Amino acid sequence: MSLRDKTIKGAKWSAISTVATIAIGFLQITLLARILEPHEFGLLTIAMVIILIADTLSDFGISNSIIQRKNLTVVELSSLYWVNTLIGFTVFVLTFSCSDAIAAFLKQADLAILIKTLSFAFLVIPHGQQYRALLQKELDFSRIGIIETTALLLGFAVTIISAYFHPLAIVAMWGYLAMSVARTLMLAWVGRKEYKPVFIFQLGSIKSNLRFGAWLTADNLINQLNGNIATVILSRTLGAVIAGGYNLAFNVAVMPPTKLNPIITRVLFPAFSKIQDDREKLRINFYKLLSLVGLINFPVLLGLLVVADNFVLFMFGQKWAFVTPILQVLCLVGLLRSIGNPIGSLLMAKARVDISFKFNIFKLFLFVPAIWMGAYYFGGIGASVGFLVVQIVNTYLSYFILIKPVLGNSYGAYINSIWLPFKLTLPMLLITGVVGWFIRGELPVALSLSIEVFLGIFVFVTTLWLSKNSFVSELKVQFVKSPKLRRILRVGN
Repeated sequence: MSLRDKTIKGAKWSAISTVATIAIGFLQITLLARILEPHEFGLLTIAMVIILIADTLSDFGISNSIIQRKNLTVVELSSLYWVNTLIGFTVFVLTFSCSDAIAAFLKQADLAILIKTLSFAFLVIPHGQQYRALLQKELDFSRIGIIETTALLLGFAVTIISAYFHPLAIVAMWGYLAMSVARTLMLAWVGRKEYKPVFIFQLGSIKSNLRFGAWLTADNLINQLNGNIATVILSRTLGAVIAGGYNLAFNVAVMPPTKLNPIITRVLFPAFSKIQDDREKLRINFYKLLSLVGLINFPVLLGLLVVADNFVLFMFGQKWAFVTPILQVLCLVGLLRSIGNPIGSLLMAKARVDISFKFNIFKLFLFVPAIWMGAYYFGGIGASVGFLVVQIVNTYLSYFILIKPVLGNSYGAYINSIWLPFKLTLPMLLITGVVGWFIRGELPVALSLSIEVFLGIFVFVTTLWLSKNSFVSELKVQFVKSPKLRRILRVGN
Protein backbone atom coordinates (compact mmCIF):
# COMPACT_ATOMS: atom_id res chain seq x y z
CA MET A 1 0.00 0.00 0.00
CA SER A 2 1.37 3.43 -0.96
CA LEU A 3 2.07 6.16 1.58
CA ARG A 4 -0.85 8.16 0.17
CA ASP A 5 -3.28 5.25 0.55
CA LYS A 6 -1.98 4.47 4.03
CA THR A 7 -2.40 8.12 5.00
CA ILE A 8 -5.99 8.27 3.71
CA LYS A 9 -6.93 5.00 5.41
CA GLY A 10 -5.29 6.17 8.62
CA ALA A 11 -7.15 9.48 8.48
CA LYS A 12 -10.49 7.70 8.13
CA TRP A 13 -9.87 5.38 11.09
CA SER A 14 -8.47 8.26 13.11
CA ALA A 15 -11.61 10.25 12.29
CA ILE A 16 -13.88 7.47 13.52
CA SER A 17 -11.90 7.10 16.74
CA THR A 18 -11.64 10.82 17.40
CA VAL A 19 -15.31 11.56 16.72
CA ALA A 20 -16.23 8.72 19.10
CA THR A 21 -13.82 10.13 21.71
CA ILE A 22 -15.26 13.63 21.41
CA ALA A 23 -18.84 12.35 21.55
CA ILE A 24 -18.22 10.22 24.64
CA GLY A 25 -16.21 12.96 26.34
CA PHE A 26 -18.86 15.57 25.61
CA LEU A 27 -21.63 13.32 26.88
CA GLN A 28 -19.64 12.66 30.05
CA ILE A 29 -18.96 16.32 30.80
CA THR A 30 -22.61 17.19 30.05
CA LEU A 31 -23.93 14.53 32.43
CA LEU A 32 -21.44 15.44 35.15
CA ALA A 33 -22.30 19.15 34.82
CA ARG A 34 -25.94 18.23 35.50
CA ILE A 35 -25.27 15.62 38.23
CA LEU A 36 -22.56 17.35 40.27
CA GLU A 37 -22.88 20.57 42.21
CA PRO A 38 -20.92 23.47 40.65
CA HIS A 39 -18.22 23.34 43.33
CA GLU A 40 -17.61 19.60 42.80
CA PHE A 41 -17.61 20.07 39.03
CA GLY A 42 -15.09 22.89 39.43
CA LEU A 43 -12.78 20.62 41.44
CA LEU A 44 -13.09 17.98 38.73
CA THR A 45 -12.08 20.37 35.94
CA ILE A 46 -9.08 21.62 37.92
CA ALA A 47 -7.95 18.02 38.49
CA MET A 48 -8.26 17.29 34.77
CA VAL A 49 -5.82 20.12 34.03
CA ILE A 50 -3.31 18.47 36.37
CA ILE A 51 -3.85 15.17 34.51
CA LEU A 52 -2.97 16.84 31.21
CA ILE A 53 0.24 18.32 32.59
CA ALA A 54 1.34 15.10 34.33
CA ASP A 55 0.52 13.06 31.21
CA THR A 56 2.75 15.34 29.13
CA LEU A 57 5.62 14.77 31.54
CA SER A 58 5.15 11.00 31.70
CA ASP A 59 5.50 10.49 27.95
CA PHE A 60 8.53 12.85 27.72
CA GLY A 61 8.04 13.12 23.96
CA ILE A 62 9.37 9.59 23.50
CA SER A 63 6.34 8.41 21.52
CA ASN A 64 6.76 11.12 18.92
CA SER A 65 10.53 10.63 18.82
CA ILE A 66 9.88 6.99 17.85
CA ILE A 67 7.59 8.12 15.02
CA GLN A 68 10.00 10.81 13.85
CA ARG A 69 13.02 8.47 13.61
CA LYS A 70 13.00 6.49 10.35
CA ASN A 71 14.69 3.38 11.78
CA LEU A 72 15.00 2.04 15.33
CA THR A 73 16.68 -1.12 16.64
CA VAL A 74 15.34 -3.42 19.37
CA VAL A 75 18.09 -2.11 21.67
CA GLU A 76 16.96 1.48 21.12
CA LEU A 77 13.27 0.62 21.56
CA SER A 78 13.97 -1.36 24.74
CA SER A 79 16.08 1.44 26.19
CA LEU A 80 13.29 3.93 25.47
CA TYR A 81 10.73 1.58 27.05
CA TRP A 82 12.62 1.51 30.36
CA VAL A 83 13.14 5.27 30.26
CA ASN A 84 9.38 5.69 29.82
CA THR A 85 8.72 3.39 32.78
CA LEU A 86 11.16 5.27 35.01
CA ILE A 87 9.69 8.64 34.05
CA GLY A 88 6.17 7.35 34.75
CA PHE A 89 7.23 6.23 38.23
CA THR A 90 8.87 9.61 38.86
CA VAL A 91 5.72 11.47 37.79
CA PHE A 92 3.66 9.27 40.13
CA VAL A 93 5.92 10.05 43.10
CA LEU A 94 5.98 13.78 42.38
CA THR A 95 2.23 14.05 41.75
CA PHE A 96 1.29 12.04 44.85
CA SER A 97 3.76 13.74 47.19
CA CYS A 98 2.98 17.27 45.96
CA SER A 99 -0.81 16.88 45.99
CA ASP A 100 -1.34 18.75 49.27
CA ALA A 101 0.96 21.58 48.16
CA ILE A 102 -0.85 21.89 44.81
CA ALA A 103 -4.23 21.95 46.56
CA ALA A 104 -3.02 24.64 48.95
CA PHE A 105 -1.57 26.73 46.11
CA LEU A 106 -4.89 26.59 44.23
CA LYS A 107 -6.80 27.28 47.48
CA GLN A 108 -8.88 24.09 47.06
CA ALA A 109 -8.24 21.73 49.99
CA ASP A 110 -10.58 19.04 48.61
CA LEU A 111 -8.43 18.77 45.50
CA ALA A 112 -5.64 16.80 47.22
CA ILE A 113 -7.48 13.46 47.33
CA LEU A 114 -8.34 13.76 43.63
CA ILE A 115 -4.68 14.32 42.71
CA LYS A 116 -3.52 11.42 44.88
CA THR A 117 -6.03 9.11 43.20
CA LEU A 118 -5.21 10.06 39.61
CA SER A 119 -1.45 9.82 40.24
CA PHE A 120 -1.61 5.99 40.24
CA ALA A 121 -2.41 6.06 36.52
CA PHE A 122 1.17 7.09 35.77
CA LEU A 123 2.46 3.75 37.08
CA VAL A 124 0.40 2.05 34.37
CA ILE A 125 0.34 4.36 31.32
CA PRO A 126 4.04 4.03 30.27
CA HIS A 127 3.65 0.30 29.61
CA GLY A 128 1.38 0.99 26.64
CA GLN A 129 2.77 4.23 25.20
CA GLN A 130 5.51 2.67 23.08
CA TYR A 131 3.18 0.14 21.48
CA ARG A 132 0.78 2.93 20.55
CA ALA A 133 3.64 4.92 18.99
CA LEU A 134 4.73 1.91 16.91
CA LEU A 135 1.17 1.38 15.66
CA GLN A 136 0.95 5.08 14.81
CA LYS A 137 4.31 4.98 13.03
CA GLU A 138 2.89 2.33 10.69
CA LEU A 139 -0.36 4.34 10.32
CA ASP A 140 -2.30 1.45 11.90
CA PHE A 141 -5.06 3.67 13.24
CA SER A 142 -7.75 1.01 13.00
CA ARG A 143 -6.38 -0.92 15.98
CA ILE A 144 -5.54 2.29 17.85
CA GLY A 145 -9.09 3.50 17.36
CA ILE A 146 -10.71 0.29 18.56
CA ILE A 147 -8.49 0.14 21.65
CA GLU A 148 -8.92 3.77 22.65
CA THR A 149 -12.67 3.84 22.07
CA THR A 150 -13.19 0.64 24.08
CA ALA A 151 -11.10 1.95 26.98
CA LEU A 152 -12.91 5.29 26.90
CA LEU A 153 -16.31 3.59 27.02
CA LEU A 154 -15.21 1.62 30.07
CA GLY A 155 -13.99 4.78 31.81
CA PHE A 156 -17.22 6.57 30.90
CA ALA A 157 -19.33 3.74 32.36
CA VAL A 158 -17.34 3.68 35.61
CA THR A 159 -17.58 7.47 35.96
CA ILE A 160 -21.30 7.91 35.27
CA ILE A 161 -22.51 4.88 37.21
CA SER A 162 -20.38 5.93 40.19
CA ALA A 163 -21.61 9.54 39.92
CA TYR A 164 -25.22 8.37 40.05
CA PHE A 165 -24.64 6.75 43.47
CA HIS A 166 -21.82 8.99 44.69
CA PRO A 167 -22.12 12.50 43.12
CA LEU A 168 -18.62 13.76 43.92
CA ALA A 169 -15.69 14.81 41.75
CA ILE A 170 -13.59 11.78 42.68
CA VAL A 171 -15.74 9.47 40.54
CA ALA A 172 -14.10 10.94 37.42
CA MET A 173 -10.71 9.90 38.82
CA TRP A 174 -11.97 6.33 39.20
CA GLY A 175 -13.11 6.41 35.59
CA TYR A 176 -9.73 7.78 34.45
CA LEU A 177 -7.90 4.97 36.24
CA ALA A 178 -10.18 2.33 34.71
CA MET A 179 -9.65 3.78 31.24
CA SER A 180 -5.86 3.96 31.66
CA VAL A 181 -5.56 0.35 32.84
CA ALA A 182 -7.81 -1.01 30.09
CA ARG A 183 -6.03 0.96 27.33
CA THR A 184 -2.58 -0.11 28.52
CA LEU A 185 -3.53 -3.80 28.74
CA MET A 186 -4.99 -3.79 25.23
CA LEU A 187 -2.07 -1.90 23.68
CA ALA A 188 0.41 -4.27 25.35
CA TRP A 189 -1.56 -7.33 24.23
CA VAL A 190 -1.56 -6.15 20.60
CA GLY A 191 1.96 -4.70 20.59
CA ARG A 192 3.76 -7.63 22.20
CA LYS A 193 2.75 -9.85 19.31
CA GLU A 194 5.11 -7.82 17.12
CA TYR A 195 7.80 -6.72 19.57
CA LYS A 196 8.78 -7.30 23.20
CA PRO A 197 11.24 -5.05 25.05
CA VAL A 198 14.34 -6.81 26.35
CA PHE A 199 16.20 -6.17 29.58
CA ILE A 200 18.84 -3.90 28.11
CA PHE A 201 19.62 -0.21 28.43
CA GLN A 202 22.10 1.75 26.33
CA LEU A 203 21.92 5.48 26.95
CA GLY A 204 24.21 6.31 24.06
CA SER A 205 21.87 4.73 21.52
CA ILE A 206 18.90 6.95 22.47
CA LYS A 207 20.52 10.32 23.13
CA SER A 208 18.99 11.83 19.99
CA ASN A 209 15.53 10.51 20.99
CA LEU A 210 15.86 11.97 24.48
CA ARG A 211 17.06 15.29 23.12
CA PHE A 212 14.09 15.42 20.73
CA GLY A 213 11.75 14.30 23.53
CA ALA A 214 13.11 16.86 25.98
CA TRP A 215 12.45 19.73 23.57
CA LEU A 216 9.01 18.34 22.72
CA THR A 217 8.09 17.83 26.39
CA ALA A 218 9.23 21.33 27.30
CA ASP A 219 7.24 22.71 24.37
CA ASN A 220 4.10 20.72 25.23
CA LEU A 221 4.39 21.59 28.91
CA ILE A 222 4.63 25.31 28.22
CA ASN A 223 1.77 24.95 25.74
CA GLN A 224 -0.34 23.24 28.42
CA LEU A 225 0.44 26.04 30.85
CA ASN A 226 -0.48 28.61 28.21
CA GLY A 227 -3.82 26.91 27.63
CA ASN A 228 -4.67 26.27 31.28
CA ILE A 229 -3.14 29.17 33.19
CA ALA A 230 -6.62 30.70 33.43
CA THR A 231 -7.74 27.74 35.57
CA VAL A 232 -4.94 28.39 38.04
CA ILE A 233 -5.69 32.12 38.19
CA LEU A 234 -9.47 31.71 38.48
CA SER A 235 -9.15 28.99 41.14
CA ARG A 236 -6.95 31.23 43.30
CA THR A 237 -8.88 34.47 42.78
CA LEU A 238 -12.54 33.54 42.25
CA GLY A 239 -12.94 29.95 43.46
CA ALA A 240 -13.85 26.54 42.05
CA VAL A 241 -17.31 27.48 40.73
CA ILE A 242 -16.04 30.20 38.36
CA ALA A 243 -13.05 28.04 37.43
CA GLY A 244 -15.45 25.18 36.71
CA GLY A 245 -17.69 27.37 34.56
CA TYR A 246 -14.72 28.66 32.59
CA ASN A 247 -13.43 25.11 32.10
CA LEU A 248 -16.86 23.90 31.02
CA ALA A 249 -16.80 26.52 28.24
CA PHE A 250 -13.14 25.73 27.50
CA ASN A 251 -13.90 22.02 27.13
CA VAL A 252 -16.70 22.78 24.70
CA ALA A 253 -15.00 25.44 22.55
CA VAL A 254 -11.23 24.95 22.80
CA MET A 255 -10.70 21.26 23.56
CA PRO A 256 -12.67 19.81 20.59
CA PRO A 257 -10.27 21.38 18.05
CA THR A 258 -7.41 19.91 20.06
CA LYS A 259 -9.04 16.49 19.68
CA LEU A 260 -10.49 16.94 16.20
CA ASN A 261 -7.26 18.11 14.61
CA PRO A 262 -5.41 14.84 15.36
CA ILE A 263 -7.81 13.21 12.89
CA ILE A 264 -5.53 14.85 10.35
CA THR A 265 -2.35 15.93 12.15
CA ARG A 266 -1.77 12.65 14.00
CA VAL A 267 -1.87 10.83 10.67
CA LEU A 268 0.13 13.40 8.70
CA PHE A 269 2.96 13.72 11.23
CA PRO A 270 4.43 10.34 10.21
CA ALA A 271 3.59 11.17 6.58
CA PHE A 272 5.34 14.55 6.87
CA SER A 273 8.30 12.81 8.48
CA LYS A 274 8.71 10.64 5.38
CA ILE A 275 8.89 13.71 3.07
CA GLN A 276 10.78 15.97 5.48
CA ASP A 277 13.64 16.47 2.99
CA ASP A 278 11.38 17.66 0.12
CA ARG A 279 10.67 21.28 1.09
CA GLU A 280 8.34 22.09 -1.82
CA LYS A 281 6.17 19.04 -1.33
CA LEU A 282 6.12 19.69 2.43
CA ARG A 283 5.00 23.30 1.85
CA ILE A 284 2.17 22.36 -0.52
CA ASN A 285 0.83 19.63 1.75
CA PHE A 286 1.14 21.72 4.90
CA TYR A 287 -1.02 24.54 3.54
CA LYS A 288 -3.57 22.03 2.27
CA LEU A 289 -3.62 20.61 5.80
CA LEU A 290 -4.15 24.09 7.25
CA SER A 291 -7.17 24.69 4.98
CA LEU A 292 -8.60 21.26 5.77
CA VAL A 293 -8.30 21.85 9.52
CA GLY A 294 -10.06 25.17 9.02
CA LEU A 295 -12.90 23.55 7.08
CA ILE A 296 -13.42 21.13 9.97
CA ASN A 297 -13.22 23.67 12.81
CA PHE A 298 -14.52 27.01 11.50
CA PRO A 299 -18.16 25.99 10.90
CA VAL A 300 -18.37 24.19 14.24
CA LEU A 301 -16.89 26.98 16.34
CA LEU A 302 -18.49 29.95 14.57
CA GLY A 303 -21.80 28.10 14.57
CA LEU A 304 -21.45 27.44 18.29
CA LEU A 305 -20.76 31.12 18.89
CA VAL A 306 -24.08 32.02 17.24
CA VAL A 307 -26.18 29.46 19.18
CA ALA A 308 -24.27 29.68 22.48
CA ASP A 309 -27.13 30.90 24.70
CA ASN A 310 -29.60 28.20 23.65
CA PHE A 311 -26.80 25.62 23.65
CA VAL A 312 -25.79 26.28 27.27
CA LEU A 313 -29.38 26.28 28.57
CA PHE A 314 -30.27 23.08 26.72
CA MET A 315 -27.11 21.11 27.43
CA PHE A 316 -26.08 22.18 30.93
CA GLY A 317 -29.09 23.85 32.54
CA GLN A 318 -29.88 27.24 34.01
CA LYS A 319 -27.25 26.97 36.78
CA TRP A 320 -24.52 27.35 34.11
CA ALA A 321 -26.14 30.25 32.19
CA PHE A 322 -23.32 32.57 33.32
CA VAL A 323 -20.85 30.76 31.06
CA THR A 324 -22.58 31.85 27.79
CA PRO A 325 -20.45 34.97 27.10
CA ILE A 326 -17.33 33.09 28.21
CA LEU A 327 -18.18 30.34 25.73
CA GLN A 328 -18.66 32.84 22.90
CA VAL A 329 -15.26 34.41 23.45
CA LEU A 330 -13.59 31.02 23.77
CA CYS A 331 -15.13 29.94 20.45
CA LEU A 332 -12.86 32.54 18.81
CA VAL A 333 -9.93 31.30 20.87
CA GLY A 334 -10.62 27.73 19.77
CA LEU A 335 -10.83 28.83 16.14
CA LEU A 336 -7.44 30.55 16.25
CA ARG A 337 -5.84 27.66 18.15
CA SER A 338 -7.23 25.19 15.62
CA ILE A 339 -5.30 26.76 12.74
CA GLY A 340 -2.16 26.78 14.86
CA ASN A 341 -2.31 23.07 15.80
CA PRO A 342 -0.98 21.70 12.46
CA ILE A 343 2.23 23.70 12.92
CA GLY A 344 3.25 21.24 15.61
CA SER A 345 3.21 18.33 13.14
CA LEU A 346 5.35 20.34 10.73
CA LEU A 347 7.95 21.19 13.36
CA MET A 348 8.06 17.64 14.74
CA ALA A 349 8.53 16.23 11.25
CA LYS A 350 11.51 18.54 10.76
CA ALA A 351 12.73 17.93 14.35
CA ARG A 352 12.50 21.66 15.06
CA VAL A 353 10.36 21.69 18.20
CA ASP A 354 13.03 23.90 19.77
CA ILE A 355 11.54 26.84 17.81
CA SER A 356 8.06 26.12 19.14
CA PHE A 357 9.36 25.82 22.71
CA LYS A 358 11.00 29.26 22.60
CA PHE A 359 7.86 30.78 21.09
CA ASN A 360 5.65 29.22 23.76
CA ILE A 361 7.89 30.63 26.48
CA PHE A 362 7.33 34.07 24.95
CA LYS A 363 3.55 33.46 24.89
CA LEU A 364 3.53 32.43 28.56
CA PHE A 365 4.89 35.84 29.49
CA LEU A 366 1.93 37.34 27.61
CA PHE A 367 -0.73 34.94 28.89
CA VAL A 368 -0.11 35.36 32.63
CA PRO A 369 -0.59 39.15 32.87
CA ALA A 370 -3.35 39.26 30.22
CA ILE A 371 -5.47 36.57 31.87
CA TRP A 372 -4.72 37.70 35.43
CA MET A 373 -5.72 41.30 34.71
CA GLY A 374 -8.84 40.18 32.87
CA ALA A 375 -9.87 37.85 35.71
CA TYR A 376 -9.07 40.42 38.41
CA TYR A 377 -11.22 43.16 36.86
CA PHE A 378 -13.89 41.24 34.92
CA GLY A 379 -13.96 37.65 36.26
CA GLY A 380 -14.35 34.69 33.93
CA ILE A 381 -15.30 36.85 30.93
CA GLY A 382 -12.22 39.00 31.43
CA ALA A 383 -9.99 35.92 31.61
CA SER A 384 -11.40 34.63 28.33
CA VAL A 385 -10.92 38.02 26.62
CA GLY A 386 -7.31 38.15 27.84
CA PHE A 387 -6.81 34.68 26.38
CA LEU A 388 -8.27 35.84 23.05
CA VAL A 389 -6.03 38.91 22.80
CA VAL A 390 -2.89 36.83 23.26
CA GLN A 391 -4.17 34.24 20.79
CA ILE A 392 -4.63 36.91 18.11
CA VAL A 393 -1.03 38.03 18.59
CA ASN A 394 0.10 34.41 18.49
CA THR A 395 -1.68 33.71 15.19
CA TYR A 396 -0.03 36.68 13.51
CA LEU A 397 3.46 35.88 14.78
CA SER A 398 3.24 32.11 14.17
CA TYR A 399 4.02 32.47 10.48
CA PHE A 400 7.16 34.55 11.00
CA ILE A 401 8.53 32.60 13.96
CA LEU A 402 7.42 29.01 13.31
CA ILE A 403 6.47 28.48 9.67
CA LYS A 404 8.79 30.70 7.64
CA PRO A 405 12.06 29.25 9.06
CA VAL A 406 10.91 25.77 8.01
CA LEU A 407 9.00 26.34 4.75
CA GLY A 408 10.52 29.57 3.51
CA ASN A 409 8.76 32.72 2.33
CA SER A 410 5.10 31.77 1.77
CA TYR A 411 2.99 34.36 3.59
CA GLY A 412 0.43 34.56 0.77
CA ALA A 413 -0.19 30.83 0.94
CA TYR A 414 -0.54 31.07 4.75
CA ILE A 415 -3.22 33.78 4.51
CA ASN A 416 -5.07 32.04 1.67
CA SER A 417 -5.15 28.75 3.56
CA ILE A 418 -6.90 30.50 6.48
CA TRP A 419 -9.14 32.73 4.37
CA LEU A 420 -10.62 29.80 2.40
CA PRO A 421 -12.43 28.09 5.33
CA PHE A 422 -13.59 31.44 6.74
CA LYS A 423 -15.01 32.48 3.36
CA LEU A 424 -16.88 29.20 3.02
CA THR A 425 -18.26 29.46 6.57
CA LEU A 426 -19.44 33.07 6.25
CA PRO A 427 -22.81 32.35 4.55
CA MET A 428 -23.69 29.86 7.29
CA LEU A 429 -22.72 32.37 9.97
CA LEU A 430 -24.80 35.21 8.52
CA ILE A 431 -27.94 33.20 7.70
CA THR A 432 -27.99 31.28 10.97
CA GLY A 433 -27.35 34.43 12.97
CA VAL A 434 -30.23 36.33 11.34
CA VAL A 435 -32.72 33.47 11.63
CA GLY A 436 -31.67 32.81 15.22
CA TRP A 437 -32.18 36.46 16.13
CA PHE A 438 -35.80 36.30 14.94
CA ILE A 439 -36.82 32.99 16.52
CA ARG A 440 -34.90 33.14 19.81
CA GLY A 441 -37.29 33.65 22.70
CA GLU A 442 -40.30 32.95 20.49
CA LEU A 443 -39.84 29.17 20.51
CA PRO A 444 -38.84 26.59 23.14
CA VAL A 445 -35.07 26.38 23.65
CA ALA A 446 -34.75 22.86 22.22
CA LEU A 447 -36.73 23.70 19.07
CA SER A 448 -34.93 26.99 18.49
CA LEU A 449 -31.52 25.30 18.89
CA SER A 450 -32.51 22.47 16.54
CA ILE A 451 -33.62 24.89 13.81
CA GLU A 452 -30.39 26.89 14.08
CA VAL A 453 -28.17 23.80 13.99
CA PHE A 454 -29.88 22.09 11.05
CA LEU A 455 -30.06 25.33 9.11
CA GLY A 456 -26.35 25.94 9.71
CA ILE A 457 -25.42 22.44 8.54
CA PHE A 458 -27.58 22.77 5.41
CA VAL A 459 -26.11 26.15 4.45
CA PHE A 460 -22.50 25.06 4.99
CA VAL A 461 -22.88 21.77 3.08
CA THR A 462 -24.59 23.62 0.23
CA THR A 463 -21.79 26.20 0.15
CA LEU A 464 -19.17 23.45 -0.07
CA TRP A 465 -21.07 21.63 -2.81
CA LEU A 466 -21.36 24.76 -4.93
CA SER A 467 -17.76 25.88 -4.36
CA LYS A 468 -15.50 25.95 -7.43
CA ASN A 469 -12.31 26.15 -5.38
CA SER A 470 -9.76 23.60 -6.63
CA PHE A 471 -8.85 22.33 -3.16
CA VAL A 472 -12.52 21.84 -2.19
CA SER A 473 -13.10 20.00 -5.47
CA GLU A 474 -10.13 17.77 -4.69
CA LEU A 475 -11.63 16.95 -1.28
CA LYS A 476 -15.03 16.17 -2.78
CA VAL A 477 -13.54 13.81 -5.32
CA GLN A 478 -11.43 12.12 -2.64
CA PHE A 479 -14.21 11.50 -0.14
CA VAL A 480 -17.02 10.58 -2.50
CA LYS A 481 -16.60 6.86 -3.16
CA SER A 482 -18.98 6.33 -6.08
CA PRO A 483 -17.09 6.42 -9.43
CA LYS A 484 -20.18 7.90 -11.08
CA LEU A 485 -20.37 10.71 -8.53
CA ARG A 486 -16.64 11.32 -8.89
CA ARG A 487 -17.10 11.82 -12.65
CA ILE A 488 -19.98 14.22 -12.01
CA LEU A 489 -17.88 16.22 -9.55
CA ARG A 490 -14.96 16.41 -11.95
CA VAL A 491 -17.23 17.66 -14.74
CA GLY A 492 -19.04 20.11 -12.48
CA ASN A 493 -15.87 21.60 -11.07
